[in-house]
Amino acid sequence: MIQPASRQSPQSPRRGDQVLVSAPVVHLPMPLLQEIVQRAPMGVAVIDRQGVFLIVNPAFCGIYGYAEPELIGRSFTSLVEPSKRQAAMALHRQFFDGAGQGDLSWDLVQPNGGVFSVVTRSMLGTGDDGQPCRVVYALDITEGRRTEAQLHASQQYAQSVLDGLGSQICVIDENGSIITVNRAWREFGASNDSSVSEADQASRRQEGANYLAVCDAAAHSDAPGAQDAREFAMHLRELLAGQRERFELEYPCHTPQALSWYTVRVSRMAGSEPPRYVVAHINVTALKLAQENLRYLATTDDLTGVANRRQFLQALGIEFERARRRPSLESCVLSLDVDHFKRVNDTWGHAAGDAVLQHITRLVVALTRPIDIIGRMGGEEFSLLLPDTCLEQAVQLGQRLGSSIAQQPLVWQGEPIPSTVSIGVTDLSADDLNVDAPLARADAALYEAKHAGRDTTRWRPARQT
Repeated sequence: MIQPASRQSPQSPRRGDQVLVSAPVVHLPMPLLQEIVQRAPMGVAVIDRQGVFLIVNPAFCGIYGYAEPELIGRSFTSLVEPSKRQAAMALHRQFFDGAGQGDLSWDLVQPNGGVFSVVTRSMLGTGDDGQPCRVVYALDITEGRRTEAQLHASQQYAQSVLDGLGSQICVIDENGSIITVNRAWREFGASNDSSVSEADQASRRQEGANYLAVCDAAAHSDAPGAQDAREFAMHLRELLAGQRERFELEYPCHTPQALSWYTVRVSRMAGSEPPRYVVAHINVTALKLAQENLRYLATTDDLTGVANRRQFLQALGIEFERARRRPSLESCVLSLDVDHFKRVNDTWGHAAGDAVLQHITRLVVALTRPIDIIGRMGGEEFSLLLPDTCLEQAVQLGQRLGSSIAQQPLVWQGEPIPSTVSIGVTDLSADDLNVDAPLARADAALYEAKHAGRDTTRWRPARQT
């Protein structure tokens, strides 16, 4: 019969991450002790005060890789790495003195040289001879440690892959809380750029921050981009609710120093339970600038910076359709041609001729509105589209343009190059069949100005009175 002994070890303190427990004392008749040890499904050994194995069971031998005869009468420290044997024996003696640890984990060496890990729990007892002994229960945790290490390695690998990506990436849970972020995300959050909100910087620095809450805060602010934030928050909620699998939005993120654009892509990770979602902010500034440059090249005259012929005709077509839908609207077209421009090229050279065209363009831009469209139709000929402008106002503008250009000659290499322009004006009409009709009238009025001696403005109304 097992009975509590008269002595019980005092409660031991905590050390580091390991719990130090007191060692209960029980009296174990040796035959009964041997029977319990042999039948135990986990590794069990009985060790005397000197550290010598008295009893080991088959499970214990299987864990340590030894046969029973190889362990009986042998010091338990022989199973420990040589560099740790002295410390192991010191802990063993402390245990018998009531100050040792009841729970320990060990990295041990098998006969074949393999290293394995066990966790042990000890109980202090006495045999029939009255001598104290240590009953050790051992559990092999090598596979668990290996699995843990593999999991840690796979997590490190996944994090390394994330950190190697240039896009800013985070993973959020079903509540919108950030689980992990990559290096690009952290570096963005550490930015000192005043254009980045404190809340957004916080969400990009800290795992555990709620990304959805940050989006909601931005959506309800008065800051630029609030509309984009509202759309994003709405789609994110739909994704978290299972109403969609992914979505993508493009948004500007300009600063006082530079223009920038981002595309954000959010999708659910396939097979993730509980659900996980990947948020990727991709910097598309270079692409947007390239697209803008291509658009500029396709729509802009490279010499003067105003619209080219194609872009002007496209704008005129849009205004023409607007005039047809609403006949009460008034809009006009103005044709402008530089007088005797060939003489400029022949006298001062083509470089001077280009400078004259640029100079005249600047004067025209200075006298027109932002909504007016200026187009270079070819050579020294320009056209102007004047929305919401009556014929009388357009004629007055043509006269001002002519006077300004005549009174402000370009100074080229210290010498003025006098320039004048001839201008023809007409208005758009809902009765016109297409955009060619108003252009033809404006050109006809321009030729009238040429025949009238140049440096003047003439007009032809759509409806002759």
